[in-house]
Amino acid sequence: MKRFALITGALALLLTAVVVQAQLSRDFANEFLAQPAGRALVQTFGALKTGYLEDVDDDAIIRGAITGMLEAVGDPFTYYLEPRTAAREAQDRSGTFEGIGAVLTPFNRQTGRGVEILNVYRGGPAYQAGVQRGDIFLEVDGVDVSDFTTTEVVDLVRGPGGTTVEITFRRPGAEAPVSFAIVRDTIEIVDVTAGLVDGDVGYVAISSFGNQRVYDQLMDALARLQLEGATSFVLDLRNNPGGLLTQGILVADEFLGDGDIVFQRARGVTQRLASADPRGVVDAPMAVLVNRNSASASEIVAGALQDNHRALVIGETTFGKGVAQSVVSLSDGGQLAYTSFEWLTPDRRSISAEGVVPDLSVIDTLLTQTISIDGRGGEVGQVVTILVDGVEVGSTEVAEDGEFTFVTTGPRPVLSEVQGEALVDLENDAVLAAALVALRDGSAAALGSR
Repeated sequence: MKRFALITGALALLLTAVVVQAQLSRDFANEFLAQPAGRALVQTFGALKTGYLEDVDDDAIIRGAITGMLEAVGDPFTYYLEPRTAAREAQDRSGTFEGIGAVLTPFNRQTGRGVEILNVYRGGPAYQAGVQRGDIFLEVDGVDVSDFTTTEVVDLVRGPGGTTVEITFRRPGAEAPVSFAIVRDTIEIVDVTAGLVDGDVGYVAISSFGNQRVYDQLMDALARLQLEGATSFVLDLRNNPGGLLTQGILVADEFLGDGDIVFQRARGVTQRLASADPRGVVDAPMAVLVNRNSASASEIVAGALQDNHRALVIGETTFGKGVAQSVVSLSDGGQLAYTSFEWLTPDRRSISAEGVVPDLSVIDTLLTQTISIDGRGGEVGQVVTILVDGVEVGSTEVAEDGEFTFVTTGPRPVLSEVQGEALVDLENDAVLAAALVALRDGSAAALGSR
């Protein structure tokens, strides 16, 4: 197994941990109370505890104060995770969890409320019980979850292996709700899917770098594809939100024979974090697919392969999240993440400034566009037709209050029931089609490992 070379990054990260610990060991309690606003916060807590009409939840109001403090920073990447969420994310990073073996997604993609089954993994507990794609959650162990978020439902569905969870669904086309008693089991998180396309092109998609097994899953997929006759590769990082930096670096290193991978900037000091290990490199023509939702670690991988002239990057300009967070475990079991670093590509380009601009720009036709309209002024019962560029996309009726709403989000993505198996749509996927052309006409074939 390859291991990238950490230049000064390991020392930098170690020093960062020491600095964080040193900062938190300061007497911040007295510093806090020395400020008028700090004393006002304590006074507010005391007033609610002693004089509010009803009993207050101490944890809820204190965590609300923490959240408000971080929101005041004005940085969307600085945040607080409550203990239960922090524990779930730590479990996800391990690469396994105990649950039912299904992928959940918001039913209403505008509000994020309501939850439906996006996919059921063959052989898993949910599959064996009879749960189907498209089932909509109504109850979990007797709790009405019809207006819950995905995270809230996940917290109820997961639990120790061998225990049973009772779930009731609304099934499209069924007259009555359907209920299942599902015995939880250990589920592996598979973020790498792969398959052979167009005869001899190895297609590998990484949906996230969020668990520590991504690189191992990639190695398994590459070995499988090479045995099947792959002579070139497509690495699909579209809709990949990022995750563990170490996993991203390992993935980039697998395709690089030499060269830098990523630089780190902290408070004006820039230093090389990782460079490629020349051993065991996958040397074959390749293209990398990105879109506007490719972020963080996926941008680091795409930027490293692009700057080293190793792969042709195709698709849309990426999200532009080139910052990283230091994570601190708090005394309540929660976690604080705050922005402390910026990542730069091998050519010292700031990802945060502009994202990764593809070598070949192609609109991602698989991304569905959400159209949401709120209006008023029509007559009750009047039909309002919605046109986009002269094409009708739907209609709605004016309600009794004279208002109307319209939302369309497009079809759900099609996923394989077999974990690790990629399903592609060669007919409708313009980005993948462009990559295959580039691999055939030599645009990408000229790029080899360095």
